[in-house]
Amino acid sequence: MLYFRMFLVMGVSLYTSRIVLRELGSVDYGIYNVVGGVIVMLSFLNGAMSLSTVRFLSFSHGRDDINTAGRIFRTAITIHILLSLIVVVLAETLGLWFLNRYMTIPSDQLTAANWVYQCAVISFVFTILRTPLNAVVIAREKMEIFAVLSIFEVVVKLIVALSLTYILTNKLKAYSLLNMGTAALLVLLTLIYCRRCFPECRSIRAIYDKELFRPMADFMSWSTIGTLSWVGKNQGCNILLNLFFGPVVNAAYALSSQVNGALNSFVRNFTTAINPQITKTFSANDFKQTESLIIYGCKISFYLLLILSFPILIAIEPILKFWLGDYPAYTPTFTQLVLIISQIESFVYCIGAGVRATGHVKIYEMAVGGIQLLSLPISYILLRHGMAPQTVFVVTALLAIIALIVRLWVLKIYMPEISIFRILHSAFLPAGMLAIACALLYAGYHYLQQTQTINPIITIAGSMLIVIALEVGIGLNNKERKIIRQAMIKRIG
Repeated sequence: MLYFRMFLVMGVSLYTSRIVLRELGSVDYGIYNVVGGVIVMLSFLNGAMSLSTVRFLSFSHGRDDINTAGRIFRTAITIHILLSLIVVVLAETLGLWFLNRYMTIPSDQLTAANWVYQCAVISFVFTILRTPLNAVVIAREKMEIFAVLSIFEVVVKLIVALSLTYILTNKLKAYSLLNMGTAALLVLLTLIYCRRCFPECRSIRAIYDKELFRPMADFMSWSTIGTLSWVGKNQGCNILLNLFFGPVVNAAYALSSQVNGALNSFVRNFTTAINPQITKTFSANDFKQTESLIIYGCKISFYLLLILSFPILIAIEPILKFWLGDYPAYTPTFTQLVLIISQIESFVYCIGAGVRATGHVKIYEMAVGGIQLLSLPISYILLRHGMAPQTVFVVTALLAIIALIVRLWVLKIYMPEISIFRILHSAFLPAGMLAIACALLYAGYHYLQQTQTINPIITIAGSMLIVIALEVGIGLNNKERKIIRQAMIKRIG
């Protein structure tokens, strides 16, 4: 079900972006995404708390302690209510001041931008309140329900996008309002399901459990640093691009992020399923299995993303032309650079899950968060000296490599029972060999393209088949090939 969801979500999301770009136009589309980015900058607290809730619930489920799971859920509700109040206060003071004083927005669109902002604040409050419910679904490993809710969300967003065709005026305001209603509906549906199916969710009364509140809040406070670095790397760079180049470049950034988000759904779905298992095996002191899951997760995350990202890298312009028709400047380059960064970061999901399973994240979040936050000042300095917009992505890629090395070092500190050498040999070495092979293929293709025209469909299909063949031949060992062959035979049978 998860993989059906991946293909459907990817296709519908990309088609929805095309419709919204067509109906809103490049300027309004850029405004919507960059103004929403201001709220995302305030959302790092929610992301940190989501990681905390999933970790504590998975740990209690690993020990089959339903009573503690219920206490964790109700404590999480308390923390998320407090968090929503903090976000509203920050959004209506600092966020609103920054939007109206510093953002590069056409004067005739400033009123619409403020409307978008207020709808985004309310939508984000709904998202905060939905987070502990999603955490229960993930910790319970009910991935089919997670997939159904995700499919429902993208279908509703497609309907919202299509409805813009029938709205003649104030499309930007209407789009914001309809998306806010979608967020409210998703909270309601998730709440109904969790209360009916999970005993720990029968009571949604917020409580203050001193025994749980302190460790969860402590975990959240350190996770906040790591999540803030992610926000700084993505939405912070988006705002920098707005300050230096205006909303049209933000439209290109938003489209590249749409492509990246659609492809990364493969990795996120896979890691969403495997991360609770990493926590549960660690809580059962099965360190050998924990190490195997981390290695397996790193490899498959990289391979899944590469199957789809390489064809886009190699044939980006015809793909964008087919998808969007006319597209903003910088969109091809932004998309290629964002996908390269995502390939580097595809390893971090399971490595991070291993660290969080231990419950000790202080060094991890401080080190990795500090490295990634450097992307903002470095990019700002370079842009001030007249560098091109692509500079922010190059800086982010270099820092992502450094952060990956630090993540492995910290994992060994927190989990000394595992072998970093085995992770490097079993996951990173074959991934590196695949990356080199794909780089050579990319160079050869573009050299060949200078002398003759190659059909884009042949390019996409052929590059995808070549990547799959390389992954089977180079990326997998004999045992993994045997497992996949048996699974295919069983599926066919």
